[in-house]
Amino acid sequence: MRTPASLLVSTKLLRAYALVLVAGCAASGTGFDSDADGGASDGGSSGQSSGFGGSSGLPKEDASKPEKTLLYAHTDTSLFELDPENVNAAPVALGDFDCVSGSGGDAMTDIGVTKAGKIYGVSQTAAYPLTLQTGKVHCDDTWTLPSGSRFYGLTVAPENTVSKEEVLIAVNVAGELYQVDANTGRTTQVGTLGKDSKGEAFQLSGDVVFLANKGNPIGFATVRTCPKNGTCSAVDTLIEVNVAAVKPGTQSVLKGVRGTINKGSWCGNAASPKEFGSLYGIAAYQEKVFGFSRAGEIVEIRTSDSSACLVSTITGSKFAGAGVTTSAPVIAPQPK
Repeated sequence: MRTPASLLVSTKLLRAYALVLVAGCAASGTGFDSDADGGASDGGSSGQSSGFGGSSGLPKEDASKPEKTLLYAHTDTSLFELDPENVNAAPVALGDFDCVSGSGGDAMTDIGVTKAGKIYGVSQTAAYPLTLQTGKVHCDDTWTLPSGSRFYGLTVAPENTVSKEEVLIAVNVAGELYQVDANTGRTTQVGTLGKDSKGEAFQLSGDVVFLANKGNPIGFATVRTCPKNGTCSAVDTLIEVNVAAVKPGTQSVLKGVRGTINKGSWCGNAASPKEFGSLYGIAAYQEKVFGFSRAGEIVEIRTSDSSACLVSTITGSKFAGAGVTTSAPVIAPQPK
């Protein structure tokens, strides 16, 4: 169960750490001081909705597609921008979210990014349209989500998938997907993450990401199973999501299991763990998924077989989520 605790670090110190966030394959150092455990089972909430489709879609934006792919990662309270083509480059510290404290469960658990670069956030209990301001990330509004369900994943469904417009999709810890009405914050369930080969339900370990893929939408999620004995898998599994199946209902949107996320034979980093869990943030780009773990790891994952390699680690840092523009280029994996 994720239980975020107090994050007692100054913005100045966060900016200093950002300069070494992805400095090298075996980088380490003092990180962002926040604390949480992995997701756990949750009964979820069916929620209510005033409608499904265009009226609840994200507002059309005047901005054209961004000139570059925007990749973000964040802690419980602070947002950073990274270069997806060079994750070893120093990220840019964009500031703290002004609507969460980082204590008592009041933390930003994930973000989603539209094709034009508009950022939205989600906490356990609410969703937020966000605006980047000098030195901070401003929450323009607060859309309270139904009680009784803890939300840890957020993405943006591309145009002409769930709706004609882009729409927000939030995922709770139980692996249930919900459309979030952009006017009211009300939710409509639009699927579940499916089950493994043993019939155990996939629960959200960390994050989900959808991309337009030039009209052939694709999605990924990091998941795990939590058998009835209460012992959740410590190793995450990468699944592919059938974005076309995301629609009102409780149906599975699982397209395929890419596999458990283990160190690949191609990984040349001797410091890389043999397996990875608690990947709370993911962002797809080309043939890769970049994972950001609660242990402070930045991980490169190949979508073809879920093999992975550690890019860098900052001791003590605790990532909470990640996001990438829906227009980011992506290479779909071949069927397994």
